Amino acid sequence: MNVSLTVRISALALLAACPLSAGQINFVYPPEGSSLPQVAKTFVFGNVSPATAPFTINGEKISVYKNGGFIAYLPVSGGDFAFKGALSDGTTAQRGLKVRQAEAPAPVSTGTLRLEFTSNASDSELLAGDYIRITAAGTPGRQAVASLEGVFSDLAMIETPPGSGRYSAYYRVKDSDSCQGAQLSARFKAGLFGHGASARSKGKVRIAQQLSLVETYTDTVILRNAPEGGYMLFLGKGVKLLAAGRNNGMRRVLLSPTETGWVEDSKVQYSGPAVPSYNGTETGAIKLRRTDTGSSAAVTMYERVPYKAEVLENGLRVTLYYANLHTNWVVYDSSDTLVKNVSFRQTGSNTVEIDFETAPGALWGYNIGYANGSKSLVVDLRARPKASLSWPRPLAGVSVVLDPGHSPKTTPPYDGAIGPMASFEYQVNLAIAKKAQEKLLALGATVQMTRNGDENVPLADRPKIAQALGGDIFISIHNNAIGDGEDPFAQPRGFSVYHYQRHSRALAAALHRAYLKDIALPDEGLRYGDYLVARMTWMPAALIENAYMILPEQEAMLNSPEFQDKLGAAIAEGVLNFFGAPERPAPPAPRKKGKK
Repeated sequence: MNVSLTVRISALALLAACPLSAGQINFVYPPEGSSLPQVAKTFVFGNVSPATAPFTINGEKISVYKNGGFIAYLPVSGGDFAFKGALSDGTTAQRGLKVRQAEAPAPVSTGTLRLEFTSNASDSELLAGDYIRITAAGTPGRQAVASLEGVFSDLAMIETPPGSGRYSAYYRVKDSDSCQGAQLSARFKAGLFGHGASARSKGKVRIAQQLSLVETYTDTVILRNAPEGGYMLFLGKGVKLLAAGRNNGMRRVLLSPTETGWVEDSKVQYSGPAVPSYNGTETGAIKLRRTDTGSSAAVTMYERVPYKAEVLENGLRVTLYYANLHTNWVVYDSSDTLVKNVSFRQTGSNTVEIDFETAPGALWGYNIGYANGSKSLVVDLRARPKASLSWPRPLAGVSVVLDPGHSPKTTPPYDGAIGPMASFEYQVNLAIAKKAQEKLLALGATVQMTRNGDENVPLADRPKIAQALGGDIFISIHNNAIGDGEDPFAQPRGFSVYHYQRHSRALAAALHRAYLKDIALPDEGLRYGDYLVARMTWMPAALIENAYMILPEQEAMLNSPEFQDKLGAAIAEGVLNFFGAPERPAPPAPRKKGKK
């Protein structure tokens, strides 16, 4: 399951989940002493023995599954809190937590005045036309003003809503403004005989007179659509970017007159001043050659500039930023059967599109990057693998990489979800993957796994392993949980299948159809999911959430070899459907006696 939804357990909680004897209560989650967000209710789960004994938590009767597992959704209060469990035989146990409390009400306007910044905690850099946002909190009902030395003085701050003690103001930077690093200040205005309060921002403000160039210096740079937004581009080392300001540890990047992004300041280094019409490079000749997996194109350029890729119905579109089209030659490889044509165009100021056209559905995957020591952009395009599609081994010629999600960590917190009976997700995921491996091998596929036992495999390494193993498809196997404060009974909970790339949707859809047909759990749908293991471009990739570890009945199912076998069979059926394998032929009818 996704790390943000992972139910984790401390060492104390693991020790508490020991083999049961009569008259025992074992709380498994939340861990002892853990901190919860500010919620009115949350879930708690664990196990009791005997399973048939009446059981209460904080006086409320709790349903217990036949194996002793339970999950409950109960009220909590802020501060130190305890779930107190009791069995009818007098056995008791409790689980202590810390629940975040609501913020204290703003102080009344009598007594000592208070004012502090709630913005500008880090240094920022702005350009003409940008807005400086100033927020502060303090004693309500006052007149607050803000200043920035040499730029503006006593700018009125508005209290919203009135009486809340939350003050804010905005200032738009002018062409004539100049500030090379000063703190913002705020104060309460006081009458002739009154007194006020004042504050200074932690971060300093710098107003830049021009854009700057920055350069990525690692191979793991992500460009986001907002400072805390989603992913836009994935960039390698040595890529130039046009920077237009900085805030909260993020630099704003101008890709084109209509496209901006944000990159971590720590991932780039200053390369020099720039102008808004920065021309990073020109495109030169494009040369294609046939490869063992399809085709490779080298696009001649003279600087490493940002790019993005989009899978089309009939090929791949690569967009280059800070580029002008100057391609006069395309050199094809006569033995290349994947790429049918290359077309290109200047689509805007410093933006170029290159289309690598294939037959519909022929593109299986792609990789893009700058060649080692070169500024040429290499676009590797992958052709569809050839499955035999002949029974009894219809998947012969196909390489499947199965990813049993999560690993056992050597120290808490443990990786992945845990169930009421203290079943670990990483163990269940591996058991399901081995069942799927068995089924796929019987169908002729080559099957490899990102881990085969209890070795620790970092999340970021799993897609790399899949590519190194020569996989044609990648399936990541997980089981689900929910976040603290969510109601486990709010909706039907069961299986879901995720994809990210366009060329991965058909794989996810085929797996989802097989689960709908064969797995008797609620359907939570075919979904788009921005998960690292689903973002692979080199091969179709899908992530499966088979069931919910935290629900006692589903945990018991997941530990059943029979149910694991069903899940493995559904995965194999989904792969068969994805490759378009024909129906398994019926066995020949037995001959009747006496006939020749």
